[in-house]
Amino acid sequence: MNFFSAFVAIAAIYGIVRIAQYWFESRKAPPPDHARVDQLEEELRERIETLERIVTDQREQLKRQIDEL
Repeated sequence: MNFFSAFVAIAAIYGIVRIAQYWFESRKAPPPDHARVDQLEEELRERIETLERIVTDQREQLKRQIDEL
């Protein structure tokens, strides 16, 4: 076994070990907080509705609403 073959073997073993470590650590992650996820989902839905209104409203209505803010 020459130096290059040994280097490739060591690099492959190191890569496999790092992947295994990452996999084991990711399995330890706590489950998501469902209340927080639901809250974020509601906020995102409101933002999407606002963007849809901006895109679909006529130009004058949009100007008036911006001025009212």
